[in-house]
Amino acid sequence: MIDRLSRIQLMIFAVVTVLTVGPISIFYLRLPEAVGIGSYNITADFSAGGGLYENANVTYRGVTVGRVESVGLSDHGVVAHMRLQSGTPVPDNVTATVKSVSAVGEQYIDLVPPDDAAQATLSDGSNIGMDRTAIGQDIYGLLQQADALVSSVGDSRLQDLLRESFKAFNGSGPELARLIQSSRLLIDEANANYGQTTQLIDQAGPFLEAQIRSGDDIRSLADGLARLTGEVVNADPQLRETLQTVPGATEAANTTFAGIRPTFPVLAANLANFGRIGVIYNKSLEHALVLFPALLAALNTVAGGVPTDEGGKLDFKVDLGDPPPCSVGFIPPSQIRSPADTTLRELPTDMYCKVAQNDPSVVRGARNYPCQEFPGKRAPTIQLCRDPKGYVPIGSNPWRGPPVPYGTPITDGRNILPPNKFPNIPPQVDPDPGPPSVQLPPGVAPGPGPAPHAPFPLPYPPNEPGQIPAPWPYFSPPDQVVPPYGRPPLAPPPPAPGAPPAAPPVAPPAAPPAPAGPLLPAEAVPQASASYDQNGVFVDPAGGTGVYAPGTDKLAPAENWVDLMLSPKQA
Repeated sequence: MIDRLSRIQLMIFAVVTVLTVGPISIFYLRLPEAVGIGSYNITADFSAGGGLYENANVTYRGVTVGRVESVGLSDHGVVAHMRLQSGTPVPDNVTATVKSVSAVGEQYIDLVPPDDAAQATLSDGSNIGMDRTAIGQDIYGLLQQADALVSSVGDSRLQDLLRESFKAFNGSGPELARLIQSSRLLIDEANANYGQTTQLIDQAGPFLEAQIRSGDDIRSLADGLARLTGEVVNADPQLRETLQTVPGATEAANTTFAGIRPTFPVLAANLANFGRIGVIYNKSLEHALVLFPALLAALNTVAGGVPTDEGGKLDFKVDLGDPPPCSVGFIPPSQIRSPADTTLRELPTDMYCKVAQNDPSVVRGARNYPCQEFPGKRAPTIQLCRDPKGYVPIGSNPWRGPPVPYGTPITDGRNILPPNKFPNIPPQVDPDPGPPSVQLPPGVAPGPGPAPHAPFPLPYPPNEPGQIPAPWPYFSPPDQVVPPYGRPPLAPPPPAPGAPPAAPPVAPPAAPPAPAGPLLPAEAVPQASASYDQNGVFVDPAGGTGVYAPGTDKLAPAENWVDLMLSPKQA
């Protein structure tokens, strides 16, 4: 039987025990968290342990929000099981980093939210992937590297460094104070621009990696610079002499440029225009440069294979106005001056034959220039080549009168023939001399007006060629007879089947002896010629192979006149 005093003592002891064991169980042993009250479990995948251990703290924004339950291995690295408090919401896109409290302190997991933190939070069973985890700097490795760096510096060199540093900074206290104060301002400015600084540091990583990858190239460049400086040292006398002559050359250049300064802008503008023209007509210029040597070679061959006293054989033809000269696009006849008037006057700059491009008059005129920028198109100027409408003719080139627009009915019987046919109308059957195409000079009385047309069709004059006369006999001079001289002719062809046998050939006379003395001009060996192909490869007179412009079909086209002056680029 327990007395009353013992019962009171037991009750007091029980109350003290509850008051003591309860807080210990709740705050130290964390029994509610162990049974899942007020907490939840998550996992995080790491590439390595990083010194992490069980019961390590888990912090969020510097505040402890949980602890590590266990650390184990997985198929791809290390998995850490953590228990977090339910009272602190943590975004589900946080980054888990294993950090250290100090150089020799304990490890912990720091949950860092990104700038764009998600609205969703971590819950029981959530996992932080390896792409959102990181391991802090290895303190042991860092200390080992620092120790190796300090050990690499000898004691004597360190003493020399300290001695020289003392000499350098001795008595410079005010200057150092101002330097530190300025450094503080610089640090404050750096803190104000922290975002830009971190972005610059992040962007410096790929740049430094590129420098590491190009280490061999940098070493090669340094070696080349070393050789260059060595050559500069060897050429020191020449460089000194050059530096002595540079002032005089500079003064002469300044004088020259000062003299051409008023006209240099005009020259530069003209060169720019010339360069644009050269770029546009680049293909034509290349074509001319390729064909011109072949043309000269052909002319040399023709001139060398004929008698020197007669020269090359040329064929001349007389033009009797078929087709007639083009008068469309030029100044009107009323403004044409007398040949005796030699005074200067302003004339239009766009005078050329402005008939249709398929008109037989002046077929090689400006209207049929090929457009270099638009293959297949033809126009007289670059502006018309770039114009969508292109070249528009004024009208036809009639035999008489002003130009007639195309599509206009022709009522004058003298203009019904095309320009490449003669209007075979004798003067005695022409009923109408036509109105004057130009105004009469002052003081000249006008003549009678045009006569009416005949009411009946006039007969066409005869235009039938007569019998062609026989050609005159021609005998070549002795010095123009092509060798061989007096050689027997070739054997006759065999007779056809069933034909009568041919008469036996007559024996040819004996060949005369070779002529003594120099060869005749017709017997001379023609001069050597060279033929070019599209790539500029040609056969020289000595029988070898030369190159004018190799591989020009694989070069990129020039964009401006500077590209034409520089080395060609591969396409």
